[in-house]
Amino acid sequence: MEKANIEIGKVIGAVGIKGYLRVKIFLSEIKNIKKIGLIFFEKNKFFFELKLVREHKGNAIVSIKDITDRTSAESLIGNRLFIKRSQLPTLKSNEYYLRDFIGFIVRKRDGIKLGIIKDTKNFGADDLIEICKENKKTFFLPLNKDNIDMIDMKNKVIIANPMKGIII
Repeated sequence: MEKANIEIGKVIGAVGIKGYLRVKIFLSEIKNIKKIGLIFFEKNKFFFELKLVREHKGNAIVSIKDITDRTSAESLIGNRLFIKRSQLPTLKSNEYYLRDFIGFIVRKRDGIKLGIIKDTKNFGADDLIEICKENKKTFFLPLNKDNIDMIDMKNKVIIANPMKGIII
């Protein structure tokens, strides 16, 4: 997918007979799906109107205009949902989209390069950046004030002060 597209979820099941979908949502809050409106699937560029029906066990139950029966809904299981980057809200000062950190260089305070950000994750406790060292080994660094001193969006550099024992 091109960088202008943002993955917001994945269809993990069908619900009921009206064509509702169970979607694992990758947004910070499931309620934010109400603000999105139009989505598209990875395999096509047609836009679909998306509506939140309800939340259920940490996932969203959604309806998509023109998907009105269970068989059609089941055919979408496994598909990833995307939006255009332009659909995201404008950020305030000192707010970031984690996706934007991919490719940033991470340096320690003394200038030593730790590596390049390969990915971002959140396993439930904190946002993490996955850093790939020159030897291709990776490690996770929590994206918090204890480990990050400065984020330079313009130069795509993060200055880190990793807690002892994090770097392998």
